[in-house]
Amino acid sequence: MPYTKEKIGYQNINTSRNAAEFNKDGKITLRDQVMAFFETEFFATTEETANALGRPEISVQPRISELKNKGLIRASGKTKQGRWGTQITIWEWIGNVSQ
Repeated sequence: MPYTKEKIGYQNINTSRNAAEFNKDGKITLRDQVMAFFETEFFATTEETANALGRPEISVQPRISELKNKGLIRASGKTKQGRWGTQITIWEWIGNVSQ
């Protein structure tokens, strides 16, 4: 997958690239907002994070995945019932373990 210089991923087609470039500062800001939320709350679901930030879950979930892939959060091993009645992962902030 190609990435912009701001490290926003996109599919290798023009419309995807255009979408990645559109409002790129807002996308980076959301990542920072999600990270800051976990730095203070320590445990949260994607649903709780989205609600706290006033953002749609579909926008927050990729940011959660990015933090997980960077090793900053992990699945806590606990779940809770989400608004649709299914069990959802509670994520745990572990910070940057290399510090």
